[in-house]
Formats: sequence, C-alpha cells, structure tokens
Amino acid sequence: MWTKEANVLETDLGDEMVLMHAGLGEMFSLNDSGRVIWQALPATEDTLEQLLITTYGLDADQARADLRSLLSELAHRTLIHQH
Repeated sequence: MWTKEANVLETDLGDEMVLMHAGLGEMFSLNDSGRVIWQALPATEDTLEQLLITTYGLDADQARADLRSLLSELAHRTLIHQH
C-alpha cells in the first residue's frame, strides 16, 4: 500500500499538481497522470496500475512501467512511502 507522507502540502493548479515537502522545503510538480495517481492515494500498486489503464487506455506493461517510475521518484523525494 502506497500512502502520502503526512507533511506534504499540495496545490492543484488544474493542469498540474504541485507538491511541497514541508520538512525539506522542496517542491515537485506532477502532470495530469501524476495528479490522478496522487489523488488516488492511499492505494495498492495494482489499483493504481488499473487506474492508469482505465483513465488513459494504456496497456498493462506501459501502465506498470510509468507507475513504477513515478512511485520511485515520489518515494526518492520522500513524498510517499510504502507499507
């Protein structure tokens, strides 16, 4: 299960989602598909993958690759964690 870190502030600007890690003072911008994933949290990786497939018509391999790339980047920036 992936969840948002508690100290992350978010601002939805319509065409992008801006996240700020309050503890680190770093900002991160998400595109539309990243915003869809962010707003679905907390969720399992399988649920998030299905969301990408349904929302954007991706095949399973592409959805999985895109999702893992995004989750890895968000986790690296301590914006999300898995438990």
